[in-house]
Amino acid sequence: MKSQLIPIAAIAVLMFAGCQETPSETAKDVAEAREDAAQDVNEARQDANETVDDANDQIADAQQDYAETDAAASRKLSKAESEAMIKAANAAFDIAKTKADGLYNIAKEKCGALSGVTKDACISNADATLAANQAEATAIRDAALVNADNHE
Repeated sequence: MKSQLIPIAAIAVLMFAGCQETPSETAKDVAEAREDAAQDVNEARQDANETVDDANDQIADAQQDYAETDAAASRKLSKAESEAMIKAANAAFDIAKTKADGLYNIAKEKCGALSGVTKDACISNADATLAANQAEATAIRDAALVNADNHE
Protein backbone atom coordinates (compact mmCIF):
# COMPACT_ATOMS: atom_id res chain seq x y z
CA MET A 1 0.00 0.00 0.00
CA LYS A 2 2.93 2.25 0.79
CA SER A 3 4.30 1.52 -2.59
CA GLN A 4 1.14 2.83 -4.17
CA LEU A 5 1.22 6.08 -2.20
CA ILE A 6 4.71 7.00 -3.28
CA PRO A 7 3.87 7.31 -6.98
CA ILE A 8 0.73 9.30 -6.13
CA ALA A 9 2.73 11.61 -3.89
CA ALA A 10 5.34 12.04 -6.60
CA ILE A 11 2.70 12.94 -9.12
CA ALA A 12 1.14 15.42 -6.67
CA VAL A 13 4.53 17.09 -6.05
CA LEU A 14 5.15 17.37 -9.77
CA MET A 15 1.70 18.78 -10.37
CA PHE A 16 2.09 21.27 -7.54
CA ALA A 17 5.50 22.26 -8.80
CA GLY A 18 4.07 22.66 -12.31
CA CYS A 19 1.34 25.02 -11.04
CA GLN A 20 3.70 27.54 -9.52
CA GLU A 21 5.04 30.23 -11.83
CA THR A 22 8.54 31.47 -11.81
CA PRO A 23 9.08 35.16 -11.04
CA SER A 24 9.88 35.88 -14.68
CA GLU A 25 6.65 34.21 -15.82
CA THR A 26 4.70 36.24 -13.23
CA ALA A 27 6.37 39.44 -14.40
CA LYS A 28 5.53 38.55 -17.99
CA ASP A 29 1.88 37.87 -17.05
CA VAL A 30 1.68 41.16 -15.13
CA ALA A 31 3.09 43.04 -18.10
CA GLU A 32 0.55 41.40 -20.43
CA ALA A 33 -2.26 42.20 -17.99
CA ARG A 34 -1.12 45.84 -17.84
CA GLU A 35 -0.96 46.00 -21.62
CA ASP A 36 -4.43 44.44 -21.91
CA ALA A 37 -5.80 46.84 -19.28
CA ALA A 38 -4.25 49.84 -21.04
CA GLN A 39 -5.71 48.69 -24.35
CA ASP A 40 -9.11 48.15 -22.73
CA VAL A 41 -8.96 51.64 -21.19
CA ASN A 42 -8.02 53.16 -24.55
CA GLU A 43 -10.91 51.35 -26.25
CA ALA A 44 -13.26 52.48 -23.49
CA ARG A 45 -12.04 56.09 -23.94
CA GLN A 46 -12.59 55.85 -27.69
CA ASP A 47 -16.08 54.46 -27.16
CA ALA A 48 -16.82 57.19 -24.61
CA ASN A 49 -15.51 59.87 -26.97
CA GLU A 50 -17.67 58.52 -29.78
CA THR A 51 -20.68 58.49 -27.46
CA VAL A 52 -19.99 62.07 -26.35
CA ASP A 53 -19.44 63.16 -29.95
CA ASP A 54 -22.75 61.57 -30.97
CA ALA A 55 -24.50 63.27 -28.05
CA ASN A 56 -22.96 66.62 -29.00
CA ASP A 57 -24.06 66.11 -32.60
CA GLN A 58 -27.59 65.42 -31.39
CA ILE A 59 -27.48 68.58 -29.27
CA ALA A 60 -26.29 70.59 -32.27
CA ASP A 61 -29.05 69.11 -34.42
CA ALA A 62 -31.64 69.88 -31.75
CA GLN A 63 -30.36 73.44 -31.44
CA GLN A 64 -30.52 73.84 -35.22
CA ASP A 65 -34.07 72.48 -35.29
CA TYR A 66 -35.03 74.79 -32.43
CA ALA A 67 -33.51 77.80 -34.18
CA GLU A 68 -35.35 76.96 -37.39
CA THR A 69 -38.58 76.37 -35.50
CA ASP A 70 -38.06 79.51 -33.45
CA ALA A 71 -37.42 81.56 -36.58
CA ALA A 72 -40.50 80.11 -38.26
CA ALA A 73 -42.58 80.78 -35.16
CA SER A 74 -41.23 84.32 -35.00
CA ARG A 75 -42.14 84.92 -38.65
CA LYS A 76 -45.61 83.50 -38.06
CA LEU A 77 -46.06 85.70 -34.99
CA SER A 78 -44.86 88.78 -36.88
CA LYS A 79 -47.27 88.04 -39.71
CA ALA A 80 -50.16 87.58 -37.27
CA GLU A 81 -49.23 90.81 -35.49
CA SER A 82 -49.03 92.64 -38.81
CA GLU A 83 -52.43 91.32 -39.87
CA ALA A 84 -53.88 92.33 -36.50
CA MET A 85 -52.40 95.82 -36.89
CA ILE A 86 -54.03 96.13 -40.33
CA LYS A 87 -57.40 95.02 -39.00
CA ALA A 88 -57.11 97.40 -36.04
CA ALA A 89 -56.18 100.29 -38.36
CA ASN A 90 -59.14 99.62 -40.62
CA ALA A 91 -61.49 99.27 -37.64
CA ALA A 92 -60.23 102.53 -36.13
CA PHE A 93 -60.71 104.20 -39.54
CA ASP A 94 -64.29 102.92 -39.77
CA ILE A 95 -65.02 104.33 -36.29
CA ALA A 96 -63.43 107.71 -37.10
CA LYS A 97 -65.29 107.91 -40.42
CA THR A 98 -68.61 107.02 -38.77
CA LYS A 99 -67.95 109.62 -36.04
CA ALA A 100 -67.11 112.25 -38.68
CA ASP A 101 -70.32 111.43 -40.58
CA GLY A 102 -72.32 111.67 -37.35
CA LEU A 103 -70.81 115.04 -36.45
CA TYR A 104 -71.52 116.25 -39.99
CA ASN A 105 -75.17 115.21 -39.78
CA ILE A 106 -75.52 116.93 -36.40
CA ALA A 107 -73.90 120.11 -37.75
CA LYS A 108 -76.17 120.08 -40.83
CA GLU A 109 -79.25 119.68 -38.65
CA LYS A 110 -78.15 122.71 -36.63
CA CYS A 111 -77.79 124.62 -39.87
CA GLY A 112 -81.42 123.79 -40.69
CA ALA A 113 -82.63 126.42 -38.21
CA LEU A 114 -80.69 129.13 -40.03
CA SER A 115 -81.41 130.88 -43.28
CA GLY A 116 -79.69 132.69 -46.05
CA VAL A 117 -75.97 133.37 -46.02
CA THR A 118 -75.68 132.22 -42.42
CA LYS A 119 -77.15 128.85 -43.38
CA ASP A 120 -74.80 128.56 -46.37
CA ALA A 121 -71.79 129.42 -44.20
CA CYS A 122 -72.92 126.89 -41.60
CA ILE A 123 -73.23 124.14 -44.24
CA SER A 124 -69.83 125.10 -45.73
CA ASN A 125 -68.32 124.92 -42.26
CA ALA A 126 -69.92 121.47 -41.69
CA ASP A 127 -68.60 120.31 -45.09
CA ALA A 128 -65.09 121.57 -44.29
CA THR A 129 -65.15 119.93 -40.85
CA LEU A 130 -66.29 116.65 -42.42
CA ALA A 131 -63.48 116.81 -45.00
CA ALA A 132 -60.90 117.59 -42.30
CA ASN A 133 -62.14 114.76 -40.05
CA GLN A 134 -62.12 112.30 -42.96
CA ALA A 135 -58.61 113.40 -44.00
CA GLU A 136 -57.37 112.98 -40.41
CA ALA A 137 -58.91 109.49 -40.17
CA THR A 138 -57.37 108.54 -43.52
CA ALA A 139 -53.93 109.84 -42.49
CA ILE A 140 -54.05 107.96 -39.19
CA ARG A 141 -55.15 104.76 -40.95
CA ASP A 142 -52.49 105.07 -43.64
CA ALA A 143 -49.74 105.61 -41.04
CA ALA A 144 -50.93 102.54 -39.13
CA LEU A 145 -50.95 100.49 -42.35
CA VAL A 146 -47.36 101.56 -43.10
CA ASN A 147 -46.35 100.50 -39.58
CA ALA A 148 -48.10 97.16 -40.12
CA ASP A 149 -46.28 96.61 -43.42
CA ASN A 150 -42.94 97.44 -41.80
CA HIS A 151 -43.63 95.21 -38.79
CA GLU A 152 -42.72 92.01 -40.61
